[in-house]
Amino acid sequence: MAKFIASLVEYMLAARHAQLPAEVRQKGKSHLLDSLAAVVSGSTLKPGKLGLQHVREQGGKEECTVLGSNFRTTAIMAAFANGMSGHADETDDSNSQLHPGCAIVPAALALGERENSSGEALLRAVILGYDIGFRFHQAFAPRSTSFGATFGSAAAASTLAQLDARQLCYAISYAAQQASGSRAWVGDDDHIEKAFDYAGMPARNGVTAALLVKSGFTGNRDVLEGDQGIIKTYAPCDPAKLVAELGQRFTITSCLIKKYPVGSPMMETVDATLALLAKQTIAPEQIDRVIVRIPSSGARTVNNRHMPDVNVQFMVASILQGGKLTFDMAHDYERFRDPRVLALKEKVQLVGDETMERSGPRFQGLVEVIFKDGKTLREHVIDCRGRPENPMSPEEVEKKAAWLLEPVLGKRNSDQVIESVRRIESVASARDLTRLMTLA
Repeated sequence: MAKFIASLVEYMLAARHAQLPAEVRQKGKSHLLDSLAAVVSGSTLKPGKLGLQHVREQGGKEECTVLGSNFRTTAIMAAFANGMSGHADETDDSNSQLHPGCAIVPAALALGERENSSGEALLRAVILGYDIGFRFHQAFAPRSTSFGATFGSAAAASTLAQLDARQLCYAISYAAQQASGSRAWVGDDDHIEKAFDYAGMPARNGVTAALLVKSGFTGNRDVLEGDQGIIKTYAPCDPAKLVAELGQRFTITSCLIKKYPVGSPMMETVDATLALLAKQTIAPEQIDRVIVRIPSSGARTVNNRHMPDVNVQFMVASILQGGKLTFDMAHDYERFRDPRVLALKEKVQLVGDETMERSGPRFQGLVEVIFKDGKTLREHVIDCRGRPENPMSPEEVEKKAAWLLEPVLGKRNSDQVIESVRRIESVASARDLTRLMTLA
């Protein structure tokens, strides 16, 4: 067995029982909870509803739960539907271009429920999925986010399927055969293809890889360095990144948990806008113009996009018009066409700042509100709460989760989900967790 596949498989096997640092355990719980909340809240949005509609049409053996519904289906289809909900908007976590939780958690949850895995095993599978997924994402960059997410989902699912060393090699090979996608989702106005690419597809494909092998499928024992392996065929790549600091650097600790349900590059801008409103009342009719500065690479991602939660001009105008930010506001297409908000949006000027790009922190936002009387308000935020450099506390993550879960599940079940994840090591079965997120 060649060195890269051997090192990965050895690590994947050891991860089932290896001691985890306390910080990594806590981050695992936070990202598990954050991702579950994203799935449940996303089930109310169009991508989540379409995912559920699709799996209802497919039917299948009732193995696993589609969260936020009363429907059960196969593990593969449940992973797909929950993935679609997990990235139905911009609530889920991220790390660079990879959004790990929206794919890896649905994949792990599907196998955990199917195999009646313990909460401890589920937590370990999620942490492992982040480790493997992000390393593939880095080693084979720049590829679609679905590439790394497919391998991460396959790793999480395979460990819960209890695959042995040779079977893990096969599972990685089947993941490689399905790892696909492009950034062409940018042409989608409704966040539906984006949900498929980022989450639904890789979650489905990862579970498929694990279950094919579990049912007896064999394959290439070295899809990385072997004949026609992906290290050669997907060149240029940096395969050393696949195994760099395995067991020492846990990538889940460097992921963002979003404070706001918006695209990552505009988090600081939203934070700055809300900070200005916290300092004083701003009457929209008194505003002459608003200047927003963010690093130029981020500006390209959120400049006047056709989806509300990744359109920085709209979000700034919407917050200033409404005096606050709610989950519904970030996904309200009627508000996206509201003449009052659009009139204010026309006054918002986005500047992709090259100086910020070259010399400043990667994530920052500067908002200047210039009034008709000449007065100016200014707020500059660097690394807002939730960034790895400024992480949310477990209590803050739980508060965010409650904000997302309660409108769908009610307070009682929401509180029980949060408590179950808090003590996930003592949860006997993943089924106890999914039961709390099932609607009557």
